[in-house]
Amino acid sequence: MTHIIDGHNLIGVLPDIQLGDPDDEVRLLERLRSCRARGTLRAGPMIVFFDAGPRSEERPPRPPANRAGRRATGHSPGVEARFADPGQTADDAIVTFLRGVTEPGQYAVVTNDQELTRRARALGASTTRASEFAARLASQPHRVRHKPRRAGATGEPSLDPHAPAFADLYAGFMSAEKSKTRFAKGTTSDVGFWMERLYTGNADEAQLAARWLGQHGGEDALEPLRDALTHADARVRAAALLALGDLGDRRALPALVDRLENDGASLARQAAAQSLGRIGDRSVEDALETAARADPKSKVRRASREALAQIRARAPGGRNAKPPS
Repeated sequence: MTHIIDGHNLIGVLPDIQLGDPDDEVRLLERLRSCRARGTLRAGPMIVFFDAGPRSEERPPRPPANRAGRRATGHSPGVEARFADPGQTADDAIVTFLRGVTEPGQYAVVTNDQELTRRARALGASTTRASEFAARLASQPHRVRHKPRRAGATGEPSLDPHAPAFADLYAGFMSAEKSKTRFAKGTTSDVGFWMERLYTGNADEAQLAARWLGQHGGEDALEPLRDALTHADARVRAAALLALGDLGDRRALPALVDRLENDGASLARQAAAQSLGRIGDRSVEDALETAARADPKSKVRRASREALAQIRARAPGGRNAKPPS
């Protein structure tokens, strides 16, 4: 079933996106794409309708600008953005759309607006309250806090422990990336293109996108990469963790520490330790010391020890760094 979303109505019930923010529409679209990619939102294709506003003066309609002032891509697999025509509300645009389809019963309108709910049902569509849909967006995959396990214990994803990337994840990713030809000229400068690849659901493409964003995405890549840390595939999480190390942004430190402490896959914990060492902030020493001493996997313990050595070699003066805000 395709969901028809009353965009601004849904934003109005989300706790962390505010109507009137300069990037509220972009953040909603990114949230929907991310949740679909992670599997936390089990929904069919989605068409998001927004009120016209000043952007509708340009045709075809374009999505709103992101923080850097660039236009975000309005379409990606499974999520499409549409803007009402000048003088038309998003509600009217939704009703017009439903009148033009052959089987309106195959569509579910997401809104808290009672009048739109009545009109959609009269045309044969089903409806879902925006507040209920928002609760589904807010749900996250269950995070398992890892505990020391006996040697040979099972419970983490099946990954080849003899893979070269386990010896040094960062070197492994870099070596693999050098052999790639998919960073074709004409696409590598498009941050939006690689952000979409991060949310396609294809693990190989998502890994490649994460690595590119870490090296070339700049500040715009911080949020998408942090969002990718809850991806269902441990390889994608590891790629995103290493990419955050490439960015070197201290705002990523809490997320890196969280994955070091809580990720169920040693591949991801090892990547988190390596990136913490590369960023080199002494505020994370306690977390690394704990992992170096108590993580059940020797490769994670070793990566944590090496990260501590990197940090202390750069700042031998003591623990004087403040935790990131």
